[in-house]
Amino acid sequence: MSVVKVTLSPDVLESANALHFQKEIEKIIENGGKILMLDLKNVTFLTNAGLMTLVSIMKLVKASNCILLISSMSEQVRMLFELTGLEQMFNCFPSGEEIPVPSELTEKVGGLKSVAL
Repeated sequence: MSVVKVTLSPDVLESANALHFQKEIEKIIENGGKILMLDLKNVTFLTNAGLMTLVSIMKLVKASNCILLISSMSEQVRMLFELTGLEQMFNCFPSGEEIPVPSELTEKVGGLKSVAL
């Protein structure tokens, strides 16, 4: 098991890439990823397809008894989360704030890995 930080590219949540992104998240979970940290610092805009992709990922993660954390949202993305009520569904951390992962937790689940998608 492990903690996996996934840094998203600007276009990974677009509809053309959504299925590939979901498959990559499935692989991470299958390989023991227990806590997934999505870093959205490179994502400045989300379409409806992008929002739906994130909701699908959240459902997949919850069904797998894993944890999904989101960090470094741009102001525009954060506002969209607030307007849609998604900030209540996701564990979101403010832009520029590192997601706190206590060392005892990372050791317990096998360390921190970083993946760029």
